[in-house]
Amino acid sequence: MRHDWTLLCAGVAALPSGSIEMRNVVTVAEVADGLRRSPIDTVLPIDTPLWLVSQWSAEFQPDRKVYSGLLQWMAPGGDHVLDQQTLEFDFRHTIVYRFIRRIREVRFIGSGTYEFHVPVSDFAEQGEWRRACLRVN
Repeated sequence: MRHDWTLLCAGVAALPSGSIEMRNVVTVAEVADGLRRSPIDTVLPIDTPLWLVSQWSAEFQPDRKVYSGLLQWMAPGGDHVLDQQTLEFDFRHTIVYRFIRRIREVRFIGSGTYEFHVPVSDFAEQGEWRRACLRVN
């Protein structure tokens, strides 16, 4: 199994052709001045649409199975998980798997670069993850 890409964007649509259309890919997001003074370790709502889109591929026939994974929101420094959701990658009937998740809120613990990690079970000794980053100043 191979990670192809993971992006944050303001809009996404799955097209009948099997491709997807993404609008306004996010590279950096800053917390507004009013929210910047929020109490440390608080949950901040995301008012505008924000989507995490990730694509993975089954490269070889033995990859054509179901994998368990996690979608993790990491604190600055990447060593503390602030939030996580379980994922399932099902390659039994496809060689390309995409997941699309709407981000409605994030846990904020201060300034820094927050990352999404996707550890996958049964994939190498440590699993594989890739990241989409939001910089919060």
